[in-house]
Amino acid sequence: MKSIPLSIASIFIFILSCKQKPQPLVEPKLINQMVQNLQSAAKNKVMDSIQTQMKEELNFWESRIVDRPEGITALKSYTNALIQDFHLTGNIFQLQKADSILLHLNQLQKEQDAGILRSLASLHITLHRFTEANEYIAKARKIGTEKYATELLFFDTQFELGGFALCKNVLSKTHSTNQFGYLFRMAKWKHYLGETDSAIHYFNQSALWAGNSNTLKQAAYSNLADLYLHEGNIEKAYSLYKQNLIANPYDHYSLQGMGRIALSHPNTIKLAEKIFYLQAKANALPDALYNLVWLAEAENNIELQKKYATEFEKLATQKVYGGMYNKYLIELYTGILNTPSKALILAEKEILNRSTPQTNAWLVYALQLNGKTASAKSRYQKQVSGKPLESLELYWMGKTMELQYKKYNAKKFYKAAARNRYDLSPAKQKDL
Repeated sequence: MKSIPLSIASIFIFILSCKQKPQPLVEPKLINQMVQNLQSAAKNKVMDSIQTQMKEELNFWESRIVDRPEGITALKSYTNALIQDFHLTGNIFQLQKADSILLHLNQLQKEQDAGILRSLASLHITLHRFTEANEYIAKARKIGTEKYATELLFFDTQFELGGFALCKNVLSKTHSTNQFGYLFRMAKWKHYLGETDSAIHYFNQSALWAGNSNTLKQAAYSNLADLYLHEGNIEKAYSLYKQNLIANPYDHYSLQGMGRIALSHPNTIKLAEKIFYLQAKANALPDALYNLVWLAEAENNIELQKKYATEFEKLATQKVYGGMYNKYLIELYTGILNTPSKALILAEKEILNRSTPQTNAWLVYALQLNGKTASAKSRYQKQVSGKPLESLELYWMGKTMELQYKKYNAKKFYKAAARNRYDLSPAKQKDL
């Protein structure tokens, strides 16, 4: 058989490589329209239908409380509106206000209203105060009313606290319900077990069972999109993020996901910048600043990396956020901000809040960077070795092994982390 002439072979390989090269997915038209809508609303001092409806809901229940300050029904409804407003705007002070009201209601009811206890548990999960959340749900379980809703929240607290045997038990007790709550948690459980296909199935099923609730449906689809991105299926992830944003332009989780997809292609890095600035304007949480750190990494701009990391630290360490951003602060303290002593303090605090394989991996890495190799080795063997870890923790364990001169082990961790590289920042992807 004749060999192909070198020039023709080179052209063939070039054409093939062009065909295989991923094309940018994120559509500038969609993002530009969202930016334009936000700028127009700010300029004309108007709110869209979602904002208007939320404002009306808050005003209505505020007026009812003025008339009847001790009205339990009105206070419960007002706290629900405050929590919804937080999810819309990222205003953490709305959660703080809701927490104060729920604590007051809990005292009025002498801790005998399981619904109020569940609300407190759910709110404290959002605030990453998992031990307190578990205490509230334990009291609700003793009361024994509305067991299905209580057990699902018990799953949530135990999942965060590392009580995986108890999580499995909850699912076995609620499996016959075939409702959104069960299906959504089954998806999370399957993902934890590494059974991706099953997790995808259950997230899809939970979306089908969301009924007319756009909030539940978007929660299912944003988690499913995150899972697709985690697995490297960026086309399906993008489709779901886009679907969510068309339904609700304030879905900042989907906006963040879309921005990270834009970061994955060199032709859309500037579009990612526009997305993250849009997120910062539309939502008050520190998340957008953290995403801008990723953007600066993608652009190899060290000065901007430090600028955004410092701004994120200043906001995320405010008392009102508690430990919500400890993981991301530890990442910055062990990287761009280069203050491993602060990382160790936070990692030790996090263990008191929830001792899981993930949080123990944070502590192992922080101990290693602070020169406490013996403690790092001991905790790794007792709390981390052989346990399921996410990409960031796998990456950190690779770094730990490298610092301990265990190159073979380091390579194994790096290889595992690279399977889900889209969960990692651009600098870590490049490092791998």
